[in-house]
Amino acid sequence: MAQAAEKKSSFKKSVQDSGTGEVLGKMLSKEGQITRSQLKEAEEIQKKTKERISKIIRRLGYMDEDSIIAFLARQMSIPVTNITDDKPDPSLMKFIPWDMAKEYMVFPLRGDAKILRLAMLDPTNFNTIEAVGSRLKKTVKPSVVSEKNLADAYLKYYKIKQEEYDEIVRLAPVDDGPAEEEDIKTVDDLGSLISDAAEDVSIEGGEEIDESDQVGGAADAAIVKLVNTILIKSVTDGASDIHIEPFEKSYQVRYRKDGVLHKAMNLPLNIKLALVSRIKIMAMMNIAEKRRPQDGRIKLRLGKGRAIDFRVSVLPTLFGESIVARLLDQSKLQIDMTKLGFSRKMLDRFMELLHKPQGLILVTGPTGSGKTNTLYSAVNILNEPHVKILTAEDPVEFNFAGINQVNVRPEVGLTFASALKAFLRQDPEVILIGEIRDLDTAEIALKAASTGHMVFSTLHTNDCPSTVARILDIGIQGYMLSSALVGVLAQRLLRKICQDCKYEVKKIDRQMLVDEGVPKETVENFKVFQGKGCVVCGGSGYKGRVGAFEMMEATTAVRDAITSQVSEGQLRKIAIKDGMMTLRMDAMEKVHNGITTLNEALGKTVLVKEALPAYLLNPDELVFDDGDLIIKEGNTDRNFYQLLQGHLAIIKNGRIVGEISQPFEYFGEMSSLMDQPRTATIKSRGKSVVKVFPGDKLRQTIEDYPDIAMKIIRSLVIRLTEADKKISQMGQKQ
Repeated sequence: MAQAAEKKSSFKKSVQDSGTGEVLGKMLSKEGQITRSQLKEAEEIQKKTKERISKIIRRLGYMDEDSIIAFLARQMSIPVTNITDDKPDPSLMKFIPWDMAKEYMVFPLRGDAKILRLAMLDPTNFNTIEAVGSRLKKTVKPSVVSEKNLADAYLKYYKIKQEEYDEIVRLAPVDDGPAEEEDIKTVDDLGSLISDAAEDVSIEGGEEIDESDQVGGAADAAIVKLVNTILIKSVTDGASDIHIEPFEKSYQVRYRKDGVLHKAMNLPLNIKLALVSRIKIMAMMNIAEKRRPQDGRIKLRLGKGRAIDFRVSVLPTLFGESIVARLLDQSKLQIDMTKLGFSRKMLDRFMELLHKPQGLILVTGPTGSGKTNTLYSAVNILNEPHVKILTAEDPVEFNFAGINQVNVRPEVGLTFASALKAFLRQDPEVILIGEIRDLDTAEIALKAASTGHMVFSTLHTNDCPSTVARILDIGIQGYMLSSALVGVLAQRLLRKICQDCKYEVKKIDRQMLVDEGVPKETVENFKVFQGKGCVVCGGSGYKGRVGAFEMMEATTAVRDAITSQVSEGQLRKIAIKDGMMTLRMDAMEKVHNGITTLNEALGKTVLVKEALPAYLLNPDELVFDDGDLIIKEGNTDRNFYQLLQGHLAIIKNGRIVGEISQPFEYFGEMSSLMDQPRTATIKSRGKSVVKVFPGDKLRQTIEDYPDIAMKIIRSLVIRLTEADKKISQMGQKQ
């Protein structure tokens, strides 16, 4: 273990020491890209961390990486390299082995006997150029590359470890001094801490406590330590939410991990007021207000260079104030779309939608389904120096360099609609609206999407077709929505199987899989996995979450359907025909690939069975007695039928040539298909019950409902085969 730690630290050192960037810093200051004081600040931090100056400037938020790369390319007249697109020569790896590449943070692209084209993070580091040239006896021609692109190349060609990759691309926040709160430290003996807090806060039975007493209790050392411990334990346990809930005879803390609540600790009732007051103080709330809900925000620094935000909500309940704190850890925000759970095909299609010049993209799903993460990921892809991006959010959860974010405040009149109106006067290319809640917001969003802006927003609906229905229900006309809509993305979050204890489930009900949406042709090879539970996953069998997605593109057929305002079921059918993969389909694919469990897929997604039209769902049922005529030879009616019970005789030229006896067998379809008079008579033999369907709908039924079409064709083939046998037997007798 000591050896492994030493290797990791040596890699960190090589990353930090690969060129200080002194020349780059002076160039940026001289050209007015950063101020002299900003450069001095970056240099002071560099003395402590030994990192590259460009990385520090980025962390401080003074410039983004794309701007630095563009500046270097322009000032030094060198190309910007994308190693993936340039397709480097793998044979050059032997001249620049991994130890040398990581020491200088370079990558060989192309070369000959005299010249080597070298991708570099900092082409102003002439010491690196000279050192590489001297060792290889070649003239080095530098080009500039981004950190992520360089790390991706290392991962692909040098096969580096994931921790080494993460170290290159990691952009930790700068530690700009101690937080307002005292240093937060973990507590080994939580039980003793809770006991100390209970002893420090003494409450007379039934006696009301005034505000000053609450503040005093909230400032007690044990209460402060307890609150800090609750907060930091949620971070170390990987929780997304903290729930502190008062009940009649208990006071408990629960953490939500991977979407599921787990009980974390029991607290004594007598510390309830002091603990709530402490959290209110930290979140800048009014500690005297106990009758109304309040919202606030806590910012804590955990060690050097890491800050965590908690979005806090306080709600008065029957037995006291309930507190829920949502963890907002920007270091864990996953904005790499390739890691959200998209299939390669769906991701490629979604990226095409993102780069359209204008239009509306809607992301939909219930609360906690990852919509914010997906939207931030999408917007960050478009976050370029030449693109103006404006967002209206309620509230702003994470802030990003290069994006103008607005916190919606309805109490002062700053609503989504009013913010959107103001955005249109700010000359943006990209607009993000937190949620479309009313007709006013929807109309302005559609107007913006139709006039040269890329607009993103969310709705709380279950799937893509119901999202369209919701917009139409708000009051938007179908033609307006169809002209502006680019695509709709619905999503859910599924728990991932722990990779340390994953195993394949051998015994599985194949018919159940078919009933839950697995195609019959693939069910035999369908694999199901789950986790046994281990130390790594805390015995749950799950670790982490992944997205399941449903994406409906606004194809020509989908636009026509929206304009016509067809039903949800009909729109879903058209979208699937045009390539839409439903949430259940995507979830089941992740089950087969060993990413999630069958229980997660079935519990978080719904199998939407196609709704049949009324003429198929509720047709007329007719009862016939023995000898009753159902179809007469020579008639020109076009109805087709289905036998429910009984027996029918097929008569041609006065002779019985066949019979229909199987329940649910179709008959009478030939006249409708061929547009010809009836070629045989059909009579009831005994009592029979028959369904009647309109013949003018038969072609549509065969085109739109393959399962019913197969049953009709099967009935026809069986009947023709039996008729041939009967005629053959009659001929032999003659």
